[in-house]
Amino acid sequence: MKTATACPILLLIFALIAAFGPVPAAAKGGPEADKVYYNGRIYTVDEDFSTTTALAVKDGRFIYVGDDAGAKAHVGPLTFVIDLKGKTVIPVLHDAHTHIRYGERELYPRTPDIREKIGEWASVERMQAVIRHGLTTGEGMRPGPEPRWLVLSGWMSDIWDPPEFHKELLDAAAPDNPVYIRRYTHGSGANSKALELAGITGDTPDPEGGHIKKDENGEPTGEFVERAPESLMKLIPPLPPMTDYEISRNLVEGTQLAVASGLTTIHGASMTGYEEVQRRIKLYEVGLLRIRINEMVRESAAKKLGKPLNHDDKYFVRSVKAFADGALGSRGALFLEDYSDYAGYRGEPRRSEDELARSATDLLKIGFNMRIHCIGDGANRVAINAYERALKATGIDGRRARFALEHCQVLTPEDIPRLAELGIVASMQPLHATEDMNFAEARMGPERIRHAYIWSDLLDLGVVVATGTDYSVSPFNPFYTLHAAVTRQDRNNNPPGGWFPKQAMTREEALRAATMGGAYAMFAEDILGSIEEGKLADFVVIPVDYMTVPAEDIWKIEPDMTVIGGEVVYARPNSVEK
Repeated sequence: MKTATACPILLLIFALIAAFGPVPAAAKGGPEADKVYYNGRIYTVDEDFSTTTALAVKDGRFIYVGDDAGAKAHVGPLTFVIDLKGKTVIPVLHDAHTHIRYGERELYPRTPDIREKIGEWASVERMQAVIRHGLTTGEGMRPGPEPRWLVLSGWMSDIWDPPEFHKELLDAAAPDNPVYIRRYTHGSGANSKALELAGITGDTPDPEGGHIKKDENGEPTGEFVERAPESLMKLIPPLPPMTDYEISRNLVEGTQLAVASGLTTIHGASMTGYEEVQRRIKLYEVGLLRIRINEMVRESAAKKLGKPLNHDDKYFVRSVKAFADGALGSRGALFLEDYSDYAGYRGEPRRSEDELARSATDLLKIGFNMRIHCIGDGANRVAINAYERALKATGIDGRRARFALEHCQVLTPEDIPRLAELGIVASMQPLHATEDMNFAEARMGPERIRHAYIWSDLLDLGVVVATGTDYSVSPFNPFYTLHAAVTRQDRNNNPPGGWFPKQAMTREEALRAATMGGAYAMFAEDILGSIEEGKLADFVVIPVDYMTVPAEDIWKIEPDMTVIGGEVVYARPNSVEK
């Protein structure tokens, strides 16, 4: 990923300027545009998925979308005229579920990740090499008395042989120092020294909301599902709190990485608090934040705000995040029946149906919708039931409420049609299917897997699907998302033909889910999500035709230009000549 750059954007625009002929005053009846783009291949993603060649922008909005001839009416003496040279334009790309940690994970990491980069799994050997490196250099070592703690993240054991985490794998590299390593999502592990210091034995009870995995002899393996025991966590010296400057720097610089990837709107899924909402508003006010953010806040923050927030069509706060369960890989996802590969265990419930129903009802009354993390079929049922109760209690139509199931990974046949009936949005991450295929069927068995990651089935029922990445679980690149949605394959194009290929999206469906799907989920489909007159002028210029490029190459697409509100906020160096 190339970082965003202030690069001579104005020089680039001047270099792109081409005349239709002598520049006239704007024709009668056609307002003079700030910029006109022509000679392109523009996929509008309007209701008809129409294509055209030109667009005109004024005051941050589209004032014309049509052919080159019609665009001339909007060219005046001060209009920048940009020749797209046959390149493709697609609308604003959304990441409908991301954790906005780009700066902290990519630019200024504080906890080392054993993966070379997010999206690539680390072997046991690499994990051990990173541990040894940390012990030698101090990278990842927490301050405090000896023996000092080493804290890392990023393991995923299902690609190992055998596919199991156990404390001895860490002991081999760190026999004397306690090591705590977070799973790539929703789980963690520790070595023997850490278990010894924390007093964790076969008799230690499971922590609330978590589970201590044990071997056939009843001894702890070192792996923790969802939450580790407090007796261990309280021993780990915390990192010093970040300063206001560091938090703001990470947000501003990090989101520019997302802009450079082609994202113009991101849906923050980290249960943001009230004070952080105020920080972000200030960063918008001084012009430092460029990307549009749709925030999922804590329930307490929503109630303190009292009503939804829209700051200048740039920062939106209308959703509240909640959890119904954990993750499939860690076995924290909540199922109605036991895990196929872990008898006697069904996952970890996070909040009850009654609690979620009360919250959803209270929030709906003040204008907020809920977006509940649901992986297993048990969690999805709990959330669907809670949403149904809230809709009944308030009398509000589901398509107005726009409750969402975040992840919506595994459903029962009985619950699938309820999403359409209740107007629930399915906020899904195509990359998760291509990552989870390493272990999903082992976790669920051959029957439940048929009702998992069912993008096509939901779309056929009329359910609105909004796609995202769940960064930093997965890479934030939106073209990786489009590729996975269309192919059901990883970026090595495995497995041949795709994993359960009948659930793949068409290219049109995938682009709609990444544009209009995200806009709909944030109640902004009237101003975002497609290239239509009157909407905010957000779009991405790419060098190849998304609709015809070989499917296996969709993930390789790199934006030439990202435009937000008519302003070029990222331009790839030398893209003019390409």
